[in-house]
Amino acid sequence: MSFVRKIKVGERIYLAEVRSVRENGKVRQKFIRYVGTEINGQPTKRVFMQDIKVKNVKRSFDVLCIDSIAKELGITSIKNKYFLSLVYSQLLEKISISRIEDWLRFTEIPEVLEIKNVSTKELYESLTDIEDEEFEKIDLEMNHIFQKYDDSTDIAVIDVTDTYFEGDSEEIQRRKGKDGKVKKLLQVGLAVSFKNGFPLFHKRYQGNLSNIQIYKDMALELKGKGMHSVIIDRGMMSLENLQMTLNLQLKIIAGLKKTPTFASEYLSKINRDEIYSLKNIVQLKNTSVFINTFDYNSGKLIAVYNPSLEVMKKQFNFNKGISDVDKFIGYSLIYHNTDYTSMEIVKKYYDKEIIERAFKQMKGILSLRPIRVWLKGHVEGHIRICYLAYAILSLMNYKLRKLKVSAVGALNSLKHGYKVNLRNNKDNFEWSLYVPLEPKQKRILKVLGVVYKN
Repeated sequence: MSFVRKIKVGERIYLAEVRSVRENGKVRQKFIRYVGTEINGQPTKRVFMQDIKVKNVKRSFDVLCIDSIAKELGITSIKNKYFLSLVYSQLLEKISISRIEDWLRFTEIPEVLEIKNVSTKELYESLTDIEDEEFEKIDLEMNHIFQKYDDSTDIAVIDVTDTYFEGDSEEIQRRKGKDGKVKKLLQVGLAVSFKNGFPLFHKRYQGNLSNIQIYKDMALELKGKGMHSVIIDRGMMSLENLQMTLNLQLKIIAGLKKTPTFASEYLSKINRDEIYSLKNIVQLKNTSVFINTFDYNSGKLIAVYNPSLEVMKKQFNFNKGISDVDKFIGYSLIYHNTDYTSMEIVKKYYDKEIIERAFKQMKGILSLRPIRVWLKGHVEGHIRICYLAYAILSLMNYKLRKLKVSAVGALNSLKHGYKVNLRNNKDNFEWSLYVPLEPKQKRILKVLGVVYKN
Protein backbone atom coordinates (compact mmCIF):
# COMPACT_ATOMS: atom_id res chain seq x y z
CA MET A 1 0.00 0.00 0.00
CA SER A 2 1.45 3.38 -1.04
CA PHE A 3 1.55 6.58 0.99
CA VAL A 4 2.91 10.15 0.67
CA ARG A 5 6.28 10.98 2.21
CA LYS A 6 7.82 14.42 2.74
CA ILE A 7 11.35 14.86 1.37
CA LYS A 8 13.17 18.05 2.35
CA VAL A 9 15.73 19.36 -0.13
CA GLY A 10 17.23 22.64 1.02
CA GLU A 11 14.34 24.94 1.94
CA ARG A 12 11.77 23.12 -0.19
CA ILE A 13 9.64 20.18 0.85
CA TYR A 14 8.67 17.69 -1.87
CA LEU A 15 5.86 15.19 -1.62
CA ALA A 16 6.56 11.76 -3.01
CA GLU A 17 4.39 8.69 -3.35
CA VAL A 18 6.23 5.66 -1.91
CA ARG A 19 5.41 2.17 -0.73
CA SER A 20 7.10 -0.17 1.72
CA VAL A 21 8.83 -3.23 0.32
CA ARG A 22 10.88 -5.99 1.93
CA GLU A 23 14.26 -6.78 0.37
CA ASN A 24 16.88 -9.12 1.89
CA GLY A 25 14.85 -9.29 5.09
CA LYS A 26 14.75 -5.50 5.49
CA VAL A 27 11.86 -3.05 4.94
CA ARG A 28 12.58 0.00 2.84
CA GLN A 29 10.55 2.65 1.02
CA LYS A 30 10.41 2.37 -2.75
CA PHE A 31 9.92 5.60 -4.68
CA ILE A 32 6.98 5.60 -7.08
CA ARG A 33 6.57 9.24 -8.22
CA TYR A 34 6.63 12.88 -7.15
CA VAL A 35 3.09 14.20 -6.50
CA GLY A 36 3.81 17.84 -5.58
CA THR A 37 5.30 20.16 -3.00
CA GLU A 38 4.34 21.65 0.34
CA ILE A 39 3.78 25.44 0.41
CA ASN A 40 2.98 27.29 3.65
CA GLY A 41 2.22 23.95 5.31
CA GLN A 42 -0.31 22.98 2.63
CA PRO A 43 0.23 20.17 0.11
CA THR A 44 0.27 21.35 -3.50
CA LYS A 45 -0.28 18.82 -6.26
CA ARG A 46 2.20 18.66 -9.10
CA VAL A 47 0.55 19.22 -12.47
CA PHE A 48 1.69 20.21 -15.94
CA MET A 49 0.21 23.24 -17.69
CA GLN A 50 -0.66 21.30 -20.81
CA ASP A 51 -2.83 18.95 -18.76
CA ILE A 52 -4.87 21.70 -17.04
CA LYS A 53 -8.34 22.54 -18.38
CA VAL A 54 -10.87 25.06 -17.03
CA LYS A 55 -13.98 23.11 -16.04
CA ASN A 56 -16.11 26.20 -15.34
CA VAL A 57 -16.03 29.71 -13.91
CA LYS A 58 -18.68 30.71 -11.36
CA ARG A 59 -19.75 33.91 -9.64
CA SER A 60 -18.79 33.33 -6.04
CA PHE A 61 -17.80 36.07 -3.58
CA ASP A 62 -21.07 38.05 -3.69
CA VAL A 63 -22.95 34.76 -3.21
CA LEU A 64 -20.79 33.88 -0.19
CA CYS A 65 -21.50 37.31 1.36
CA ILE A 66 -25.25 36.87 1.00
CA ASP A 67 -25.07 33.33 2.34
CA SER A 68 -23.06 34.43 5.38
CA ILE A 69 -25.70 37.04 6.35
CA ALA A 70 -28.58 34.68 5.56
CA LYS A 71 -27.08 32.07 7.89
CA GLU A 72 -26.76 34.60 10.71
CA LEU A 73 -30.40 35.64 10.28
CA GLY A 74 -31.60 32.03 10.22
CA ILE A 75 -32.97 32.40 6.68
CA THR A 76 -31.05 29.33 5.52
CA SER A 77 -33.32 27.18 7.69
CA ILE A 78 -35.95 27.45 4.94
CA LYS A 79 -36.66 23.88 3.88
CA ASN A 80 -37.19 24.58 0.18
CA LYS A 81 -33.77 25.52 -1.15
CA TYR A 82 -35.24 26.56 -4.50
CA PHE A 83 -37.16 29.30 -2.68
CA LEU A 84 -33.94 30.29 -0.94
CA SER A 85 -32.12 30.44 -4.28
CA LEU A 86 -34.74 32.97 -5.45
CA VAL A 87 -33.98 35.12 -2.38
CA TYR A 88 -30.27 35.09 -3.23
CA SER A 89 -30.94 35.72 -6.92
CA GLN A 90 -33.18 38.68 -6.10
CA LEU A 91 -30.17 40.49 -4.61
CA LEU A 92 -27.80 39.75 -7.47
CA GLU A 93 -29.63 40.00 -10.76
CA LYS A 94 -32.90 41.42 -12.08
CA ILE A 95 -34.03 38.39 -14.02
CA SER A 96 -37.33 36.56 -14.57
CA ILE A 97 -37.89 33.10 -13.10
CA SER A 98 -38.06 31.64 -16.60
CA ARG A 99 -34.41 32.65 -17.14
CA ILE A 100 -33.01 31.97 -13.67
CA GLU A 101 -32.39 28.26 -14.33
CA ASP A 102 -29.63 29.01 -16.85
CA TRP A 103 -28.25 31.96 -14.88
CA LEU A 104 -27.90 29.97 -11.64
CA ARG A 105 -25.51 27.53 -13.32
CA PHE A 106 -22.95 30.31 -13.61
CA THR A 107 -23.09 31.11 -9.88
CA GLU A 108 -22.11 29.32 -6.68
CA ILE A 109 -25.73 29.41 -5.45
CA PRO A 110 -26.53 25.74 -6.26
CA GLU A 111 -23.31 24.57 -4.56
CA VAL A 112 -23.78 26.78 -1.51
CA LEU A 113 -27.41 25.66 -1.07
CA GLU A 114 -26.65 22.05 -2.06
CA ILE A 115 -29.09 22.05 -4.97
CA LYS A 116 -28.20 19.25 -7.36
CA ASN A 117 -30.60 19.92 -10.22
CA VAL A 118 -31.96 23.39 -11.00
CA SER A 119 -35.25 23.49 -12.90
CA THR A 120 -37.67 26.27 -13.78
CA LYS A 121 -40.59 24.09 -12.69
CA GLU A 122 -39.13 23.67 -9.18
CA LEU A 123 -38.42 27.39 -8.94
CA TYR A 124 -42.04 28.32 -9.78
CA GLU A 125 -43.47 25.72 -7.41
CA SER A 126 -41.21 26.94 -4.58
CA LEU A 127 -43.07 30.27 -4.55
CA THR A 128 -46.02 28.60 -2.85
CA ASP A 129 -44.09 26.01 -0.88
CA ILE A 130 -43.21 28.06 2.21
CA GLU A 131 -45.97 27.80 4.82
CA ASP A 132 -47.14 30.72 6.97
CA GLU A 133 -45.93 28.96 10.12
CA GLU A 134 -42.45 28.42 8.68
CA PHE A 135 -42.18 32.02 7.49
CA GLU A 136 -43.37 33.45 10.82
CA LYS A 137 -40.79 31.33 12.64
CA ILE A 138 -38.02 32.73 10.43
CA ASP A 139 -39.35 36.27 10.85
CA LEU A 140 -39.28 35.85 14.64
CA GLU A 141 -35.72 34.52 14.52
CA MET A 142 -34.62 37.50 12.42
CA ASN A 143 -36.17 39.91 14.92
CA HIS A 144 -34.16 38.29 17.74
CA ILE A 145 -30.94 38.76 15.72
CA PHE A 146 -31.76 42.36 14.85
CA GLN A 147 -32.34 43.16 18.52
CA LYS A 148 -28.69 42.33 19.19
CA TYR A 149 -27.64 45.15 16.87
CA ASP A 150 -30.45 47.67 17.32
CA ASP A 151 -32.07 48.81 20.56
CA SER A 152 -34.84 50.60 18.65
CA THR A 153 -36.65 47.48 17.38
CA ASP A 154 -39.57 48.32 19.69
CA ILE A 155 -40.00 51.61 17.79
CA ALA A 156 -41.56 50.93 14.40
CA VAL A 157 -41.70 53.26 11.43
CA ILE A 158 -44.50 52.11 9.15
CA ASP A 159 -45.68 53.08 5.70
CA VAL A 160 -47.40 51.61 2.66
CA THR A 161 -46.31 51.31 -0.96
CA ASP A 162 -48.07 50.34 -4.18
CA THR A 163 -46.94 47.47 -6.36
CA TYR A 164 -48.50 46.33 -9.62
CA PHE A 165 -49.64 42.81 -10.36
CA GLU A 166 -49.39 41.53 -13.94
CA GLY A 167 -51.45 38.36 -13.45
CA ASP A 168 -55.15 37.65 -14.04
CA SER A 169 -56.33 37.04 -10.48
CA GLU A 170 -59.93 38.29 -10.14
CA GLU A 171 -59.38 39.08 -6.47
CA ILE A 172 -57.03 41.94 -7.35
CA GLN A 173 -58.86 44.98 -8.73
CA ARG A 174 -57.62 47.73 -10.99
CA ARG A 175 -56.97 51.06 -9.31
CA LYS A 176 -55.01 54.22 -9.95
CA GLY A 177 -51.67 54.12 -8.17
CA LYS A 178 -49.61 56.98 -6.76
CA ASP A 179 -47.95 57.42 -10.16
CA GLY A 180 -51.32 57.83 -11.90
CA LYS A 181 -51.29 54.45 -13.72
CA VAL A 182 -54.47 52.37 -13.63
CA LYS A 183 -53.51 48.71 -13.17
CA LYS A 184 -54.14 45.80 -10.87
CA LEU A 185 -52.75 47.09 -7.64
CA LEU A 186 -51.48 45.57 -4.42
CA GLN A 187 -50.30 47.43 -1.34
CA VAL A 188 -47.50 46.32 0.95
CA GLY A 189 -47.30 47.63 4.49
CA LEU A 190 -43.78 47.56 5.92
CA ALA A 191 -42.60 48.17 9.48
CA VAL A 192 -38.90 48.81 10.08
CA SER A 193 -36.86 49.72 13.15
CA PHE A 194 -36.34 53.44 13.66
CA LYS A 195 -32.57 53.49 13.98
CA ASN A 196 -31.26 51.09 11.33
CA GLY A 197 -34.26 50.23 9.20
CA PHE A 198 -34.25 46.53 10.06
CA PRO A 199 -37.50 44.90 8.88
CA LEU A 200 -39.91 44.08 11.69
CA PHE A 201 -42.86 42.72 9.71
CA HIS A 202 -44.80 43.22 6.48
CA LYS A 203 -48.39 42.69 5.37
CA ARG A 204 -50.11 42.61 1.99
CA TYR A 205 -53.35 44.52 1.35
CA GLN A 206 -55.84 44.95 -1.47
CA GLY A 207 -55.33 48.01 -3.65
CA ASN A 208 -58.65 49.63 -2.70
CA LEU A 209 -57.84 50.05 1.01
CA SER A 210 -56.87 53.52 2.22
CA ASN A 211 -53.72 54.08 4.27
CA ILE A 212 -55.95 55.08 7.18
CA GLN A 213 -57.65 51.67 7.10
CA ILE A 214 -54.33 49.87 6.71
CA TYR A 215 -52.89 51.61 9.77
CA LYS A 216 -55.69 50.21 11.94
CA ASP A 217 -54.58 46.68 11.08
CA MET A 218 -50.86 47.40 11.38
CA ALA A 219 -51.31 49.09 14.77
CA LEU A 220 -52.96 45.92 16.11
CA GLU A 221 -50.07 43.92 14.68
CA LEU A 222 -47.58 46.21 16.41
CA LYS A 223 -49.32 45.76 19.73
CA GLY A 224 -49.49 41.99 19.27
CA LYS A 225 -45.74 41.86 18.62
CA GLY A 226 -44.97 43.72 21.86
CA MET A 227 -43.78 46.99 20.27
CA HIS A 228 -44.73 50.12 22.15
CA SER A 229 -43.94 53.02 19.80
CA VAL A 230 -44.80 53.92 16.21
CA ILE A 231 -43.90 56.71 13.79
CA ILE A 232 -46.21 57.37 10.84
CA ASP A 233 -46.88 60.15 8.36
CA ARG A 234 -50.09 62.16 8.12
CA GLY A 235 -51.49 60.01 5.29
CA MET A 236 -52.14 57.20 7.78
CA MET A 237 -53.49 59.35 10.58
CA SER A 238 -57.04 60.40 11.43
CA LEU A 239 -58.64 61.46 14.71
CA GLU A 240 -60.23 58.00 14.92
CA ASN A 241 -56.85 56.32 14.40
CA LEU A 242 -55.27 58.59 16.99
CA GLN A 243 -57.86 57.60 19.57
CA MET A 244 -57.43 53.91 18.71
CA THR A 245 -53.65 54.27 19.18
CA LEU A 246 -54.15 55.86 22.59
CA ASN A 247 -56.60 53.09 23.56
CA LEU A 248 -53.94 50.52 22.61
CA GLN A 249 -51.54 52.38 24.93
CA LEU A 250 -49.03 52.88 22.14
CA LYS A 251 -46.63 55.79 22.04
CA ILE A 252 -46.94 57.61 18.74
CA ILE A 253 -45.23 60.29 16.67
CA ALA A 254 -47.46 61.19 13.75
CA GLY A 255 -48.09 63.88 11.22
CA LEU A 256 -51.56 65.43 11.30
CA LYS A 257 -53.44 67.00 8.43
CA LYS A 258 -53.70 70.77 8.64
CA THR A 259 -57.50 70.94 8.93
CA PRO A 260 -59.49 74.21 9.28
CA THR A 261 -60.15 73.25 12.92
CA PHE A 262 -56.43 72.95 13.73
CA ALA A 263 -55.74 76.13 11.82
CA SER A 264 -58.31 78.20 13.74
CA GLU A 265 -57.75 76.70 17.20
CA TYR A 266 -53.93 76.43 17.19
CA LEU A 267 -52.11 77.95 14.21
CA SER A 268 -54.02 81.21 14.44
CA LYS A 269 -52.68 81.68 17.98
CA ILE A 270 -49.05 81.61 16.89
CA ASN A 271 -47.17 84.89 16.91
CA ARG A 272 -44.97 84.91 13.79
CA ASP A 273 -42.26 87.03 15.42
CA GLU A 274 -42.23 84.76 18.48
CA ILE A 275 -41.95 81.42 16.65
CA TYR A 276 -39.40 82.79 14.18
CA SER A 277 -36.68 83.12 16.83
CA LEU A 278 -33.47 81.45 17.89
CA LYS A 279 -35.00 79.67 20.90
CA ASN A 280 -37.49 77.82 18.69
CA ILE A 281 -35.16 76.76 15.90
CA VAL A 282 -34.59 73.07 15.08
CA GLN A 283 -31.73 72.20 12.76
CA LEU A 284 -32.57 69.30 10.42
CA LYS A 285 -30.32 67.63 7.86
CA ASN A 286 -31.12 69.94 4.96
CA THR A 287 -32.97 72.88 6.46
CA SER A 288 -33.98 74.74 9.62
CA VAL A 289 -37.51 74.87 11.02
CA PHE A 290 -39.19 76.67 13.90
CA ILE A 291 -41.64 75.15 16.35
CA ASN A 292 -44.44 75.98 18.78
CA THR A 293 -45.97 73.40 21.14
CA PHE A 294 -49.53 73.03 22.46
CA ASP A 295 -51.22 70.57 24.84
CA TYR A 296 -53.54 68.29 22.90
CA ASN A 297 -55.42 65.02 23.52
CA SER A 298 -53.22 63.50 26.27
CA GLY A 299 -50.12 64.56 24.39
CA LYS A 300 -48.50 67.45 22.54
CA LEU A 301 -49.28 69.13 19.24
CA ILE A 302 -46.22 70.65 17.57
CA ALA A 303 -46.66 73.32 14.93
CA VAL A 304 -43.65 73.28 12.61
CA TYR A 305 -42.92 76.39 10.53
CA ASN A 306 -40.59 75.95 7.55
CA PRO A 307 -39.67 79.34 5.98
CA SER A 308 -37.98 77.70 2.98
CA LEU A 309 -41.08 75.63 2.25
CA GLU A 310 -43.26 78.71 2.58
CA VAL A 311 -41.18 80.61 -0.01
CA MET A 312 -41.21 77.70 -2.47
CA LYS A 313 -44.96 77.11 -2.19
CA LYS A 314 -45.78 80.80 -2.52
CA GLN A 315 -43.54 81.09 -5.57
CA PHE A 316 -45.24 78.04 -7.08
CA ASN A 317 -48.67 79.56 -6.52
CA PHE A 318 -47.59 82.93 -7.95
CA ASN A 319 -46.25 81.19 -11.06
CA LYS A 320 -49.63 79.49 -11.43
CA GLY A 321 -51.42 82.82 -11.05
CA ILE A 322 -52.94 81.88 -7.69
CA SER A 323 -53.35 84.97 -5.54
CA ASP A 324 -55.49 83.54 -2.72
CA VAL A 325 -52.60 81.93 -0.81
CA ASP A 326 -53.18 79.80 2.31
CA LYS A 327 -52.55 81.95 5.37
CA PHE A 328 -50.70 79.11 7.08
CA ILE A 329 -48.62 77.95 4.16
CA GLY A 330 -45.26 76.59 5.34
CA TYR A 331 -46.79 75.13 8.52
CA SER A 332 -47.22 71.43 9.34
CA LEU A 333 -48.39 69.56 12.43
CA ILE A 334 -46.93 66.69 14.46
CA TYR A 335 -48.61 64.92 17.38
CA HIS A 336 -46.86 62.81 20.03
CA ASN A 337 -47.51 61.36 23.49
CA THR A 338 -43.93 60.43 24.36
CA ASP A 339 -41.42 61.70 26.92
CA TYR A 340 -39.22 63.31 24.26
CA THR A 341 -38.84 67.06 23.94
CA SER A 342 -40.46 68.86 21.03
CA MET A 343 -37.08 69.36 19.33
CA GLU A 344 -36.28 65.65 19.65
CA ILE A 345 -39.69 64.73 18.23
CA VAL A 346 -39.28 66.94 15.17
CA LYS A 347 -35.90 65.39 14.42
CA LYS A 348 -37.23 61.86 14.90
CA TYR A 349 -40.23 62.52 12.69
CA TYR A 350 -38.26 63.93 9.80
CA ASP A 351 -35.65 61.21 10.20
CA LYS A 352 -38.36 58.66 9.43
CA GLU A 353 -37.10 58.87 5.85
CA ILE A 354 -35.46 55.54 6.73
CA ILE A 355 -38.74 53.88 5.73
CA GLU A 356 -38.57 55.67 2.38
CA ARG A 357 -35.06 54.31 1.84
CA ALA A 358 -36.32 50.84 2.76
CA PHE A 359 -39.11 51.04 0.19
CA LYS A 360 -36.73 52.49 -2.38
CA GLN A 361 -34.50 49.45 -1.99
CA MET A 362 -37.42 47.02 -2.09
CA LYS A 363 -38.98 48.67 -5.16
CA GLY A 364 -35.78 49.45 -7.03
CA ILE A 365 -32.91 47.14 -6.16
CA LEU A 366 -35.16 44.24 -5.24
CA SER A 367 -37.61 44.75 -8.15
CA LEU A 368 -40.78 44.59 -6.05
CA ARG A 369 -42.63 46.36 -8.85
CA PRO A 370 -44.13 44.98 -10.97
CA ILE A 371 -44.84 41.43 -9.84
CA ARG A 372 -44.67 39.28 -12.99
CA VAL A 373 -46.26 36.12 -11.68
CA TRP A 374 -49.80 35.00 -12.21
CA LEU A 375 -51.28 33.20 -9.22
CA LYS A 376 -52.23 34.61 -5.82
CA GLY A 377 -49.83 32.26 -4.03
CA HIS A 378 -47.01 33.30 -6.37
CA VAL A 379 -47.67 36.95 -5.51
CA GLU A 380 -47.35 36.25 -1.79
CA GLY A 381 -44.20 34.21 -2.41
CA HIS A 382 -42.60 37.00 -4.43
CA ILE A 383 -43.32 39.61 -1.75
CA ARG A 384 -41.79 37.31 0.88
CA ILE A 385 -38.71 36.87 -1.30
CA CYS A 386 -38.29 40.65 -1.50
CA TYR A 387 -38.84 41.00 2.25
CA LEU A 388 -36.17 38.40 3.10
CA ALA A 389 -33.79 39.88 0.53
CA TYR A 390 -34.28 43.30 2.13
CA ALA A 391 -33.56 41.78 5.56
CA ILE A 392 -30.21 40.50 4.26
CA LEU A 393 -29.49 43.84 2.64
CA SER A 394 -30.29 45.81 5.81
CA LEU A 395 -27.93 43.77 8.02
CA MET A 396 -25.21 44.00 5.37
CA ASN A 397 -25.63 47.79 5.37
CA TYR A 398 -25.25 47.83 9.15
CA LYS A 399 -22.06 45.73 9.14
CA LEU A 400 -20.48 47.71 6.29
CA ARG A 401 -20.99 51.14 7.88
CA LYS A 402 -17.47 51.16 9.34
CA LEU A 403 -16.08 50.74 5.80
CA LYS A 404 -18.42 53.48 4.49
CA VAL A 405 -19.64 51.07 1.84
CA SER A 406 -23.29 50.27 1.12
CA ALA A 407 -24.52 46.71 0.73
CA VAL A 408 -25.31 47.35 -2.91
CA GLY A 409 -21.88 48.86 -3.46
CA ALA A 410 -20.23 45.86 -1.81
CA LEU A 411 -22.14 43.36 -3.93
CA ASN A 412 -21.27 45.29 -7.08
CA SER A 413 -17.61 45.36 -6.03
CA LEU A 414 -17.62 41.58 -5.62
CA LYS A 415 -19.69 40.88 -8.73
CA HIS A 416 -16.63 39.66 -10.63
CA GLY A 417 -15.19 37.68 -7.73
CA TYR A 418 -15.12 34.39 -9.56
CA LYS A 419 -14.26 30.87 -8.50
CA VAL A 420 -12.39 28.97 -11.23
CA ASN A 421 -12.81 25.19 -11.18
CA LEU A 422 -9.89 23.37 -12.83
CA ARG A 423 -9.24 19.77 -13.90
CA ASN A 424 -6.07 17.82 -14.57
CA ASN A 425 -7.09 15.72 -17.56
CA LYS A 426 -4.22 13.29 -17.01
CA ASP A 427 -5.67 11.83 -13.80
CA ASN A 428 -9.08 13.66 -13.60
CA PHE A 429 -7.92 15.47 -10.45
CA GLU A 430 -10.05 18.62 -9.80
CA TRP A 431 -9.44 21.72 -7.68
CA SER A 432 -10.56 25.34 -7.42
CA LEU A 433 -8.98 28.78 -7.33
CA TYR A 434 -10.43 32.21 -6.60
CA VAL A 435 -9.52 35.26 -8.64
CA PRO A 436 -7.14 37.63 -6.80
CA LEU A 437 -8.91 40.27 -4.70
CA GLU A 438 -8.23 43.95 -4.10
CA PRO A 439 -7.63 45.13 -0.50
CA LYS A 440 -11.09 46.77 -0.37
CA GLN A 441 -12.76 43.53 -1.42
CA LYS A 442 -10.85 41.59 1.23
CA ARG A 443 -12.02 44.05 3.89
CA ILE A 444 -15.63 43.61 2.77
CA LEU A 445 -15.39 39.84 3.04
CA LYS A 446 -13.81 40.07 6.49
CA VAL A 447 -16.49 42.43 7.83
CA LEU A 448 -19.26 40.17 6.50
CA GLY A 449 -17.66 37.07 8.03
CA VAL A 450 -16.77 35.32 4.76
CA VAL A 451 -13.92 32.83 5.10
CA TYR A 452 -12.38 31.29 2.00
CA LYS A 453 -9.20 29.44 1.08
CA ASN A 454 -7.39 29.67 -2.22
